[in-house]
Amino acid sequence: MPVVLQQHFWQADRLYADVEGVLYHYPRQYFARITPFEPFIYYRPLGKAAVRNDSRHYFGHGVIGEPWDDPNDQKLRFAPIIQYEPFQTLVPLRDPLGNYYETGADRTPQGQSAVRDISEIAYHRILAAANIAVTGISALPATTAVELTGYQGAPVRWPKDELRIITDVPAGAGYVPHGQGVPSVYEAAALQERARADHQRVLSEIVAKVRGLGGRCRYNNNIDLLTHVAEERLLIEAKSLNGLNDAVHRMRYGLGQLLDYRVRYRAEIEGASPVLAFGRPPDRNTGWIAEILEENGVAFVASIEGQVIPLNDRGRQTVLFAA
Repeated sequence: MPVVLQQHFWQADRLYADVEGVLYHYPRQYFARITPFEPFIYYRPLGKAAVRNDSRHYFGHGVIGEPWDDPNDQKLRFAPIIQYEPFQTLVPLRDPLGNYYETGADRTPQGQSAVRDISEIAYHRILAAANIAVTGISALPATTAVELTGYQGAPVRWPKDELRIITDVPAGAGYVPHGQGVPSVYEAAALQERARADHQRVLSEIVAKVRGLGGRCRYNNNIDLLTHVAEERLLIEAKSLNGLNDAVHRMRYGLGQLLDYRVRYRAEIEGASPVLAFGRPPDRNTGWIAEILEENGVAFVASIEGQVIPLNDRGRQTVLFAA
């Protein structure tokens, strides 16, 4: 059944670690209302921080993916937005006859509910009012397909993001919005991964190790981690490994990101050595990943029983992971 998701724009109005068009973060009371692979429509409540032109309007639609528990709070979950399309035509609460789109009558929707079921009829009425083709959702790009197609890299004029000091790995994606645009499907796929438990765990373990050695860490919306310990600088891309069969895809995608960031952020990175960090080690059938990364000049490490362990010679030769 379709649902309406309320989405605040201003951070001051948000209670949760949402990323618009990427992640929906929600409490236990809504667990049963969010079903994997069901369509949704975004609604912008009024909020307190400021009024926008899309306040009190429906402003986008898409498909929800498979939710997972917040690794920091079991009373919360993240749901990835695996397909998303903003409306070019905003849709108000009421139709031209004065009836509410959600209820089809003068009865108001349950505005106090951040996640609410709507009928198929109401769902299609809102899409029609937004001039969205009913069959259009199947043609939208999906974050679930991104890693299978390989990392696409950034356009020439892709905006860079300033590196920020990190002392603790932020909850969720750690995303800081700039302007009013939404991340592309490629950015969305990377940001969704950041909120997963093993991705958060391996980064937290690395940050703790860096701090223990008196070093410092930075990150931004793209780069997972840039570490500086003694004279050693490392550019670290972390990858969650939900299934052991995903290891090869995750390696290829992570390698593409490292190569892209070394060019796009050349001045900021200043010759940092690349590292691929898995949330857990691959199985024996894909153990050759370590050798492939070695031949490409990339250190390979993984989280094993609470420690980050080097899995190839490049990893063992670093100050950080050899310590």
